[in-house]
Amino acid sequence: MGNRRFPPDPWLTLSLLVATLLAAWPQPHDGTFAFLVLFGTTLLSLRFRLSWIALIVLFVVAIELRYAQFGVGISDVALVIRAALDQLAHGGNPYTALASDGAPFPYGPLALLWYMPMHDPRFQEFCVSLVLTALLAFRGEPLGLALWATAPLTVNLASDGSNDHTAALLLLVALIVLERAPRAGALLVGVAATFKIYALAWLPPIFFWAGAGAFAAGLAGAALLWVPAAILWGVSTILSAYQAAETIHKTPYYSLADAVSRTRLQVAESTFDAFRLIAGAATAIVLSPFVRTHRGVVVTGIAIYFVTLYAGFWSTPAYMIPIALVVCWYIDDALGPPRSRIRWPSDPFGLILETIDRRWPKVDAARIAAP
Repeated sequence: MGNRRFPPDPWLTLSLLVATLLAAWPQPHDGTFAFLVLFGTTLLSLRFRLSWIALIVLFVVAIELRYAQFGVGISDVALVIRAALDQLAHGGNPYTALASDGAPFPYGPLALLWYMPMHDPRFQEFCVSLVLTALLAFRGEPLGLALWATAPLTVNLASDGSNDHTAALLLLVALIVLERAPRAGALLVGVAATFKIYALAWLPPIFFWAGAGAFAAGLAGAALLWVPAAILWGVSTILSAYQAAETIHKTPYYSLADAVSRTRLQVAESTFDAFRLIAGAATAIVLSPFVRTHRGVVVTGIAIYFVTLYAGFWSTPAYMIPIALVVCWYIDDALGPPRSRIRWPSDPFGLILETIDRRWPKVDAARIAAP
């Protein structure tokens, strides 16, 4: 009796506590249900080994929070994508389309293919958010699931009209594949850049970790859809759409320029737009040569991404979604105990992982085992 562990699973209890605290944050809607369920589950975890039951609780809470938040948001991305799809459906150039507020279409050609079947980007992104939550629950790493299920950032942006949940999904798949098949993973990073070009932030560290062949595969993946798009709709038209998207924002927001403007210094949009590109390139040049592991690729890519997108004139919290997903996927492995993963009955994820490990071992592990 005296040897009984209290709580039975400290990492799970900590994860539930984190989720409870995040759910306690004031919600745009009444979040009492989520908070009370998580609070009660956390208390139960102090006495009982809840195991996969806690994963179900976190998944249900995630659905409740996102459903209650559905459609609440101010992003015009969904309107822009619909305008481009309508233009394309009538045989026009999607990069000349304008939303009702005058915003152009500054996304890759993969976005057109991705949203074409449902023609409803807001609802599709909501579904992607739930799929990602289910994937994290199936994997069984509790802290990553807890953060993704309840963090206000991931909940509020699941259906606000932004398209960064899909961008996060594409990036995560690429990074997972990259760990076992560098060239295939790099190719998928390039493909992700045909949805949102900022995925290219991970290519410089890939070059130093996996070599020129993987880097070339990444460029090939990007060219896979960008080259046909350039031929069909014109390079100048595409660049004009991106340039117009940069200049449509007249005041700095969620960026370095926004921070500087609070000091009452004058903020020149062109200066900060140039600075973010220079700062992003400098970050890649300084950090990438030191990358020796897959984890180094992930972290360095995040650094390049963050500097490039947030050191300019205008940015948005939605750009944090891909970083949030990557962090939630890897945080338990990085910070948790060796056996942090919670197993479902018969452990289907474990069986899948064992099969994958046999056929496609992790590159870093193979290098360590090599004489």
